[in-house]
Amino acid sequence: MKNKLWIVLLLVVLSAAVLLSAKPGLRGMGAERGRRTQGLLASENLIPVRMLLQAKDSIGLSADQEKQLLAMNEAHEQWQIKFRADMEIQALKLRTGLQAAKVNLKDTEGLIRAQADMRADMQIARLRFQQDVKALLTPEQLLKVTELKKEFRGQGRDRMSRRSERRRERLN
Repeated sequence: MKNKLWIVLLLVVLSAAVLLSAKPGLRGMGAERGRRTQGLLASENLIPVRMLLQAKDSIGLSADQEKQLLAMNEAHEQWQIKFRADMEIQALKLRTGLQAAKVNLKDTEGLIRAQADMRADMQIARLRFQQDVKALLTPEQLLKVTELKKEFRGQGRDRMSRRSERRRERLN
């Protein structure tokens, strides 16, 4: 009888610890997903080149601008592929170093710092690329892009509400 009481008490204490350590607002495995991305076009500064090329007529891109965008995008994607490969190699070196019987703290610390620097370099490169894309567009084209993004967001909200309505109908 005493053993059962101790087991129940232990389960209650563990359950309370889990509930108290849980982060408020997170529900389920996918809860973090929306917070990370906030949608494809969440940032006002983000201008996806594919979107520009798809909407080239409504934005009013010239043939020269289109050619420059394609070249810039290809060069950036090639750089990203090479850079990500270098990041993977760096991660492999770190994993190998951590699996050693005796971890060399100095080398491991250097690898971790190098990875952090590479992530920063990647973000800076994305920012520079976006600034270059913006510099290629006229102020009128930038306004049209902003309107297209608002339109796209509205369509996304409409799709979400229709999806919610269909789910409610199925449940009833």
